[in-house]
Amino acid sequence: RTVTGTVGQDGRWQVRLPVVPLQHEPIEIQVRTSSNSTLTVRNVLVGDVWLCTGPSNIYWPVRKCDNAPIEIAEATYPQIRFFTVEKNLADRPQDDCNGNWLTCSPRTVADVSGIGFFFGRQLHQQLDVPIGILQSCWGGSRIEAWTSEEALENQPALKPILQSWDTDFANYDDERTTAAYEQELVRWKRSVVASENEGKKAPPRPKKPENPRASQHRPACLFNGMITPLIPFRIRGVISYQGLGNLYWAEHSRVLLPTMIRDWQSRWGQGAFAFGMVQPAPFLCDRWPKQQNDAYALQREAQILVLDQIPRTGVAATMDIGDLDELHFTNKQAVAQRLANWALATEYQENVKYTGPIYESMSIENNRIRIRFSHA
Repeated sequence: RTVTGTVGQDGRWQVRLPVVPLQHEPIEIQVRTSSNSTLTVRNVLVGDVWLCTGPSNIYWPVRKCDNAPIEIAEATYPQIRFFTVEKNLADRPQDDCNGNWLTCSPRTVADVSGIGFFFGRQLHQQLDVPIGILQSCWGGSRIEAWTSEEALENQPALKPILQSWDTDFANYDDERTTAAYEQELVRWKRSVVASENEGKKAPPRPKKPENPRASQHRPACLFNGMITPLIPFRIRGVISYQGLGNLYWAEHSRVLLPTMIRDWQSRWGQGAFAFGMVQPAPFLCDRWPKQQNDAYALQREAQILVLDQIPRTGVAATMDIGDLDELHFTNKQAVAQRLANWALATEYQENVKYTGPIYESMSIENNRIRIRFSHA
């Protein structure tokens, strides 16, 4: 197959290949210019690519998951490939990123996403299809950081979030803040000496203030630096996590989440691709700032509401496999299995059960309440 394109004034070019059948054996792609210089990309497979994205739980590495030594030792899957986007904050959309493709093996799999690996492995084993996993993750990241500025600004309900950041930007003075922090450090050091002399426990070191303009949580910065470089790389779908970062604005999740999904689907330009979400686990998040005590419940509800708003979406529940005492619970195999079952049933039309009961409606009948579920 040969296709031709023209290089633009900026040196960029793009061509689209006709539909290529699955390729289990490596092929080569050769790029040849009009001056006959060539570039050859070797060891290329043709299969399904899934984007794995979100905060630390979805990027929790294989080496920290349950049964890690066995999982790593048995991870010889040359038809599963991983690409990890290097962390990058950006104020403007970027057209490139750093990263390398890795072939799945015991030598490479330890540090890749546990959920990404276990998800890709199940699809590969059941479908006999080469699987690529694009990993674009940042610990503690928030939905608004993964969403374009344009999409956020077009949602009036999200104005409080954007205004809050604008206020932080306007109020932060680096020189004044640094000077105040240095004075606080001096006072802290004196208190440490005094505590030691009195045989008391030293007070904690004051936390260094963060410049909001350098924060990985600020709106659109991860979208600009770690998502736009992947567009228009064709993907079959997305598997994502929602973390503690959005607890403070939990009541906005029902707008934030569909805004991000629709934004991505629009920009990829390949229609409404599949989007799988992992529910927040039952971790007691008392130390995290939030405006409502039921913030985590609001996040879970927002995900369920998305199922009726956007086609080809799914949710993997974790209420029964998480850990009340561990933010990063290690049974990522169960999470990946539920995501994979959803993808197999809804995207690949395999006959597998993929969800538990989902509330549908309720009615009052005399002295009883009757609750109806789908997928019961």
